[in-house]
Amino acid sequence: MKLLSTIAAVLISISAFSQDYVEYNEGTFSSNGKELSLDKVELIMKQYRVPFYRARLQSIKNQMRNCDKKLIRHVTVAVGTLGTIVLAPVTVLFGAFTVGVAYEDIPTSIVLGAVTAGFAAMTATYVHLAFVHSTEDRCQNKVDKLCENLVFQLNKKILAKHKLLGY
Repeated sequence: MKLLSTIAAVLISISAFSQDYVEYNEGTFSSNGKELSLDKVELIMKQYRVPFYRARLQSIKNQMRNCDKKLIRHVTVAVGTLGTIVLAPVTVLFGAFTVGVAYEDIPTSIVLGAVTAGFAAMTATYVHLAFVHSTEDRCQNKVDKLCENLVFQLNKKILAKHKLLGY
C-alpha cells in the first residue's frame, strides 16, 4: 500500500510539472502539446517571475524582426563589415602606441592598453554581428539560441517553484 501511494504521488507530481513545462522546437513554443504564442510565454514568465524576462523577450522580438526583413539584415551586415574595416586598423594603431609608450610612461600605456582592448572588443562584436546576419539560416539560429535560453530559464523557475511547493 505504501508503494502504491508513493507511485501515485510521483505520477501526480510528474503530471503537475508537465502541465507548466514549456518547450521550444523549430520556431514554436509549446506546453503540454499545445502551441503557445510569444505573448502567452510572456505571461508564463511573468507568473513564475523569471528575471529580466522583458529584456529577454525584447531581444527575441528584435532578432526575429531583423531576420524577417531582408533589408535590415543587409544593412546590419554592411554596418558590421564597415565597422570591422574601420576599427581593425584603429586597434592596431592604438596597440602600436601602447607598445611605443610602454617603457616611457606607465600610466599612459595602461590607458592606451585599455583603449586598445576596447577597440579590439568592438571589432570582434562587429565581426560577429556581420557573421550572424550574413544568411537567413544563421540569423534564425540566433533566434533559436535566444529562445532555447529563454525556455531554459523559464523551466528552471517552474522546476524551482514545484520543488518549493513539494510536487
